Amino acid sequence: MKQKQKANYVNINLSFMNNSLSIKEATVLSYIVSLSDNKGYCFASNLSISTALSINDRTLYRILNKLEDSNYINRVTKSLGNFGKERRIYVAPELRNQPLM
Repeated sequence: MKQKQKANYVNINLSFMNNSLSIKEATVLSYIVSLSDNKGYCFASNLSISTALSINDRTLYRILNKLEDSNYINRVTKSLGNFGKERRIYVAPELRNQPLM
């Protein structure tokens, strides 16, 4: 018996689209904001974001670069020695508590 795949939904903050972002860019930014904790950062990997949003990893890479160039997010990567790297995506403070429109 084939198992049903669970549908994924993202609440998109429409005010992000008013800031000259495309629908995909607004979706990624809304998803990152939703994953941000009280400290204002998200630690999801590119693979988990692209899988959740069903977008290509190269597309996600370009979107993250645009969001960072536009100062919506800031990515900080730190080395964990032999354990790899840790990346945090910080959301601009003015976007964290913005209500959904």
